[in-house]
Amino acid sequence: MYLKWTSEFIKFLGDQDHTIEDVLAHLVLRVLAPLKATSAVIAKLDNQNSIMTIGRYGINSDLYGQYEDCFSLNDRLPITDAIRQRKMIVINTLPEWPAEYSEILTSPYQSEEASLIAFPIDKSGTPIASAAIFYESSFEMNPDIELFLQSIANLLSIYLTSNTQPDRVINLHQTPISTQSSQIGVALTERQQLILRMISEGRTNIAIGDLLKYSESTIRQETIKIFSKLHCDGRDEASKLYKKELLKVQAAG
Repeated sequence: MYLKWTSEFIKFLGDQDHTIEDVLAHLVLRVLAPLKATSAVIAKLDNQNSIMTIGRYGINSDLYGQYEDCFSLNDRLPITDAIRQRKMIVINTLPEWPAEYSEILTSPYQSEEASLIAFPIDKSGTPIASAAIFYESSFEMNPDIELFLQSIANLLSIYLTSNTQPDRVINLHQTPISTQSSQIGVALTERQQLILRMISEGRTNIAIGDLLKYSESTIRQETIKIFSKLHCDGRDEASKLYKKELLKVQAAG
């Protein structure tokens, strides 16, 4: 039953480069539509046993502000339990969290979803990340659904290990277009050019904020200004413009 949706996800990931937000949006709106998914979040594990949120889709920003973007693997959360226990965590009691999650009981879930499934993402048997998907209604896990979600986890592992940049491999002082007589060089501040450069590399607002030590809200406001100044509809169009201008600079040099 779910083979069609798994195949579609494979095709989507293979068509072109996508940001993590693009991937999560497609996952929620298309791939997990049969399960009535509404939103998703994905967090990456580093070698210090810290978990950093690297992308999300469909989660109300006011609600999400109640929770941290970075936390310890030792924190008792569904997304960390999935990694530590190396299994899917199924919660069918929303809007109430189970008693074992005392760390989030003080922030009751205030949206309309009824269930959550968190699952680990491995590479060669080693956990590298975890994903949590919220659903409109509750349902019982069965072998077909478990196999389906495991296939999604495997595909996300391939995506994360082949498409994301190393977190710190970036020269924060290099803005190669800033001194040029280009639309970007004239229209944007140096900080906005740096943010645009990171957007063109497929980095999320959360990841950019982490690198530049700004809040996600600040980065989001700056991206809105960037799109307005460049008359772009969004990240994809702005990224294409940046890469086009960069090629001109490199050719001129």
